[in-house]
Amino acid sequence: MKKMLTIVAAAALALGVAFAADASAWKLAWSDEFDGTALDTKRWNRCGKGGSDWNRNMSLREDLVQVKDGMLVMWGVANTDTNADPRPILTGGVQSEHKGLMGLGKVEMRVKFEDHQKGAWPALWMLGDQPDARGRGWPWAGEIDIVERLNGDAFVHQTVHSGWTFVKKHVKDPPHHGTPAPIRNGDWNVYGLEVKEDALVWYVNGAETFRYPKTDCGDPDQWPFGKPFYFLLDMQLGGKWVGEVDRSTLPVKMYVDWIRVYEPAPGK
Repeated sequence: MKKMLTIVAAAALALGVAFAADASAWKLAWSDEFDGTALDTKRWNRCGKGGSDWNRNMSLREDLVQVKDGMLVMWGVANTDTNADPRPILTGGVQSEHKGLMGLGKVEMRVKFEDHQKGAWPALWMLGDQPDARGRGWPWAGEIDIVERLNGDAFVHQTVHSGWTFVKKHVKDPPHHGTPAPIRNGDWNVYGLEVKEDALVWYVNGAETFRYPKTDCGDPDQWPFGKPFYFLLDMQLGGKWVGEVDRSTLPVKMYVDWIRVYEPAPGK
């Protein structure tokens, strides 16, 4: 379906969306084009059940995460075998903890959501791969939500979480820690994030949509970013934020055409 030859060629494949004005500033660190027939377990693990809203319905059932037709496809379904698993709905997702990482650099993902579902919450996001300097995990190690999409909204949420925002409640210092960004409903969109030494910068289809800066507040909890983070791509269902799931609208799928992770080119 697609094989990248150069960074410029890759950008042309993304519906004509430019990755960056100066492609020479970036070097491809790693990518997954999902051109095979199985998940690359050297890069990804499936998301299992957890106690949070996002993973409460996650399942390791193999049919909920598929690599086919040059895409990663993740499903949210009504569970028809509650003897095997009592949960009424099940979802699929992948994560790259300790495997596919990014520090300073840039990532782009070409993704399509379905738009008919009530209670769907597909997400593309990142978590710190290691505890912070004081040995603390989430939220101190940082969370970057590249994209969260609720129901059939024509926009996505782009947000940053940390001990600074979540525990110390500095949600207005900087003035904003998230924003909605419009997308093309029912179509492919390219979602991007750049991690700089002094800012996080979000993109949709090549256009900058949000920027979260590092400040001079003197508190290291404000900026746990720039160190290695891992990726989570998951077709979530239900939760306090998105609301009730209408089982009659299931199944629902999220499609990922590719993910490409870049690092600054030498000398840049």
